[in-house]
Amino acid sequence: MRILFLHNRYIYRGGEDESREQEISMLRSRGEEVIEYVLDNAEIRSENLITVGLQSIWNSKEFDNIKQLIRSERPDIMKVDNFFPRLSPSIFRAAKEMGIPTALSVRNYRLVCPSANLFRDGHVCTTCVGSKVALSAIQHRCYRKSYLQSAAVVASNVYAHLRGVWGDSVDRFIAVSSFVKQQLVAGGFPEDRIIVKPNFISDTGVGDGSGGYGLYVGRLTEEKGVRSLLKAWKNILQPVRLKLIGDGPLESIVREASEADSRIEYLGRRSLSDVCEYLGNAAFLIFPSEWYEPFGRTIVEAYSKGTPVIAAATPPMQAMVEDGVTGLLYRPGDSVELASVVSSLTSDPDRLRSLRLQARARYLALYTEEQNYQQLMAAFQECIEAHRPSYV
Repeated sequence: MRILFLHNRYIYRGGEDESREQEISMLRSRGEEVIEYVLDNAEIRSENLITVGLQSIWNSKEFDNIKQLIRSERPDIMKVDNFFPRLSPSIFRAAKEMGIPTALSVRNYRLVCPSANLFRDGHVCTTCVGSKVALSAIQHRCYRKSYLQSAAVVASNVYAHLRGVWGDSVDRFIAVSSFVKQQLVAGGFPEDRIIVKPNFISDTGVGDGSGGYGLYVGRLTEEKGVRSLLKAWKNILQPVRLKLIGDGPLESIVREASEADSRIEYLGRRSLSDVCEYLGNAAFLIFPSEWYEPFGRTIVEAYSKGTPVIAAATPPMQAMVEDGVTGLLYRPGDSVELASVVSSLTSDPDRLRSLRLQARARYLALYTEEQNYQQLMAAFQECIEAHRPSYV
């Protein structure tokens, strides 16, 4: 199959970029042809924000570029990972006019929430889900703390709906989890066009947890629950070590905690191979996110190593971490309960061994590369079939 991949790269590389690149590598390794068309948000400068904001609503230049690209490359299908802000919804109409079926990966909530994370002022927020015009997002400056930029996101979604882009120019939405699908349906997107396909992790072999430490991997931000994690460690009396990998706005707080408590070690940002090694040696991964994380990529990385997960029990994570089977759950933001769960697990090696076996089994059952390849190709085929005109 000849697949045109379109992507608007983020300024800060994250799990979505990693998942996209792994998908492309997976497809190419199995003989599929992939053509990439990528724009980079790092090229956006403050002086052209107004232009970018207007283009995010409907970029006529990219509309023409994509039509020309399709004309020259003749793909079987177009797959879009992120179109905001520079590609804009215009690219889907371009593909439709060229007769090319289109699939849109949905790995965040931007289609129903201008901030893309259902999180505002330290709390989960679903106010805009289902709103025809998300005025609340503008009022609260939900995107980049800017009235203007928030208005651009809202206008982009509204205009795409008015032009019927989501209704007739995207053949299938590929949601990263069932919870993301639920939010899309609540936002008025057609349920019968939404396919659920999780991300995958290549198998690098099982670990043994011999390091005996707890591990956090991710951005050091408020919504990730970093503060409650550090607070929990103050309530743990055992000499349980905690290692943290990542960077972000709360880095100074993490450094202060590591200086004040010898059990806490800050490792900074590390490569994926390093992360996998640390995960394999960890006794457990801690996933304290307090927002509705669409998909726990780090959880799957841990499962691949046979490492169980202690996670905040948000709705999406309750679907990924089976309490008492592949890990343990606690109330989001409750540092006292988190401390209790950590203390309980570290003092029960038999339970820890059982969780390790189940974590690895869950990875093999749901998240391997081969399974994901079959799921993605089936989604593409469904997309192509849906695009074909039916004759009565």
